Amino acid sequence: MSRRVRLMRRFFAVLVGVGVLGIPPAGGVTTVPSAPAGLTATFGSGSAVLSWTDSSLNETGFSIERCLGPNCTSFGQIATVGANTTSYPDPFYATDVNRYRVRALNSAGASGYSNSAETAIIGTGDVSASITAASTAGQAPLTVTFDGSASVSLNGTVSSWAWSFGDNTTSSGPVVSHTYDTPGVYLASLKVTSGGPFASTNSTAVIVAVAAPPLVAPTDLSATSMRDRVRLTWTNPVSSATSLALERCKRVGCTGFTRIAKVTTFTTSFTDVDVRKGTTYAYRLAASSSTGTVFSNTVVVTVRR
Repeated sequence: MSRRVRLMRRFFAVLVGVGVLGIPPAGGVTTVPSAPAGLTATFGSGSAVLSWTDSSLNETGFSIERCLGPNCTSFGQIATVGANTTSYPDPFYATDVNRYRVRALNSAGASGYSNSAETAIIGTGDVSASITAASTAGQAPLTVTFDGSASVSLNGTVSSWAWSFGDNTTSSGPVVSHTYDTPGVYLASLKVTSGGPFASTNSTAVIVAVAAPPLVAPTDLSATSMRDRVRLTWTNPVSSATSLALERCKRVGCTGFTRIAKVTTFTTSFTDVDVRKGTTYAYRLAASSSTGTVFSNTVVVTVRR
């Protein structure tokens, strides 16, 4: 698809979205984008250069993944790029064969993958990159310490260590630590360079698998009665919850809870002013994610007269 045709299609989509053509605008993204196509990978100017065709009209970005070796299947994300992007230079390529794939993203989810494309990279000299890392799998937030100090140069010394963690962040130095806050599978790459008049480079990589934490609710919800209000406090545990809601019902032993407020997962207190003096209330927190809802402990309090 030519650039001109794609731009015309996007322009038409914008007109539809704002209702210019008399078609009611959609209430947000409801479908995942179409998969990219025609992925190619070539080597040049010190990078593995990827190119693909943007087949979607509603993506917000693309996820780029790589694995090591011919016909490999253990892919990890190496970067994300913005909407309408159709190329990416990977300077953290690894020696031997690299295999790549790309998929489009939006708020509704991820597309299928593009075709896979391979490129063979030949080492540029006598330097050899090496990574050791502990705890490369675990729940978010996952902190991993990467050690590249075993990298060697046969005819000199290693002069630089450049790291890319697969989530659009980088670092430098022989030993580094990085925290992954978002669940996913990432390819952390190290590129080392030797010093001296015959400088050379070499790269390697390691998979980091970050799982979502379990869905759990606070367990220490407490309530303090004042003359015309109830003060609620709690501590938020590490959880995959994406929202919190406060629920309330009247009388000891009641079960007919109703939602009185929705708060963020960072909130740790709330004051309920819609109460009556001398009335007993029960409170609980509902923690929710795409997988369901769980509840905190229940507290009972009588509003002071």
